[in-house]
Amino acid sequence: MCAHPAPRPRGPLPLATRCNLSRWRAVFPLFAALLAGCGSGVPDNSYQPPPPPEVTVAKPLQQTVTLFIEENGETETVERAEVRARVRGFLEEIKFTPGQKVDKDDVLYVIQRNEYQAALNSAKAALAAAEAAGEVSQAQIGVVEVEVTRAEFDFKRFKSLLEKGAATQAQYDEALAARDAAVASREAANANALAAQADRDKAAANLEQAQLDFDYTLVKSPISGRITKTEIKLGNLVDNGSLMATVVDRDRVYANFNVSDRAVLRLQKASREQAGGDKPDEDYRTMPAFLRRELDDGFPFEGNLDYIDQEGVDQATGTFALRAVFDNPDDLILPGLFVRIRVPIGELENAKLIPERGLAKDQRGPYVLIVDADNKVERRGVTTGETYENMVVIQEGIGPDDRVLLDGGQRARPGTEVTPAEIQLSAPPGLAKQNSRPEEAGQDTVESADAESADAQPADAGNGVDGSSPQP
Repeated sequence: MCAHPAPRPRGPLPLATRCNLSRWRAVFPLFAALLAGCGSGVPDNSYQPPPPPEVTVAKPLQQTVTLFIEENGETETVERAEVRARVRGFLEEIKFTPGQKVDKDDVLYVIQRNEYQAALNSAKAALAAAEAAGEVSQAQIGVVEVEVTRAEFDFKRFKSLLEKGAATQAQYDEALAARDAAVASREAANANALAAQADRDKAAANLEQAQLDFDYTLVKSPISGRITKTEIKLGNLVDNGSLMATVVDRDRVYANFNVSDRAVLRLQKASREQAGGDKPDEDYRTMPAFLRRELDDGFPFEGNLDYIDQEGVDQATGTFALRAVFDNPDDLILPGLFVRIRVPIGELENAKLIPERGLAKDQRGPYVLIVDADNKVERRGVTTGETYENMVVIQEGIGPDDRVLLDGGQRARPGTEVTPAEIQLSAPPGLAKQNSRPEEAGQDTVESADAESADAQPADAGNGVDGSSPQP
């Protein structure tokens, strides 16, 4: 049997159905008009190229820069002394607090003293006995001298009588023997006096040693500075030579660093120019040096070179050892820190500088992207020089009027067209004054780091770009 559709119920439509039909009647004329308009022409499916990417460009900043050598270094104190015991005994007193500032000859420890006091008293008594024995020997010499004088007189008298026949040969021989015995007694007395003097000198030396040992029971600070914690606790036995503590004077610090053999030649040239003659200044102590800790802005500590390796360049490493010294009155430079050291070696006029973000490297070496007069991007290989913070010196490869691409290079490739927005570069505030010598603080000078070590320290301050609005 065939199925027939169910008959539509008679009566008015539901309210929801009537509302939907009303919406469709309102939209249908607009939809029909839209279809009519679309059918009036052929759609354009051709490729529309995107607009040229927008990039930021700037001309190099030209000004005088200070050339310098910059290397990593390590600090150490100028004065550091170990406190060691010089006698053996039990530790009775500790007279300091760890970290305390002490002065030279301040008493730090007391070692058991009674034993050394007794030895000192014994040495004093021995010296007194030796001195008394010396006085006795001197008195004996006086007695013997009298005997020698009498024996010599008798000998001469009996000799004269013998020649006149008034004395016998026996009497003469007896006088001669008495004289010789007296002379021998005098020589013995002199020898005894010398022995007594030697005993006295020995007793005096023993007394001096006993006095030193007694004084050494008071362990004193060898220098002024701050003292470390004690290495030997109270009541323990201290041996002669035992390390007890260390005193460190941090008012001045050394910074040891090594430079390449090429940098040594530049340093010699700078020293020769500074000396104003053909020979460089042998001690280099007139050359300034600047120090920077890891979190410092710039190089806030100024000192000078103190020592150069007298053995020359180390052939094993190809480096040359130097040392600079810095005043540290505020104790801001701790011993053992890894720091950056820079030594100015001259100036370069009209140097071309760009921000480091405008410099790139590939297998062919460092390069920059230049936007030419037709707004086309061009790759330009360059030779870099020194760097300072975020600015790098370009020695060769670009001219003063070349527009260097700084930002937006992700969408710019050599040969493509771009829309450049040019900005004006300027040195970061205070760059000319930072780390310059005090007498040069007012000069408009940019200081820069050695290219050989530029990659060792990332830039961390300033962007070198003026905040003004871009100039089309």
